[in-house]
Amino acid sequence: MPFDRIRPLMTAKQAHVLLGLDRAAATTVSVDVDPTTDTLGLQGQFWYRGEYTFTPHPRGTEIAYRIKNVSGQPDALIRLWQRRILRRQQHDLDALAAALPSRVA
Repeated sequence: MPFDRIRPLMTAKQAHVLLGLDRAAATTVSVDVDPTTDTLGLQGQFWYRGEYTFTPHPRGTEIAYRIKNVSGQPDALIRLWQRRILRRQQHDLDALAAALPSRVA
């Protein structure tokens, strides 16, 4: 997916399209956009903030995903408690990337 087709959706109003959130889910999570870094932030649970950064790549668009601990608890405790979710991180990112072309049609 070419970056120039994704870039126009990097707005607070359109971020749910890129992330595959329906309107109901968009009301239960906080989504923000940093247009200077082409990053979408998603926070819905008390312990983490997910950040998706979209950058141009020779084959289209590269998507990087980071999880930030925002709970105030030690990272080791959070990683142990949420190990199943953290293990699915790459799978979920791959699914997001695979579905992106149909969302940006």
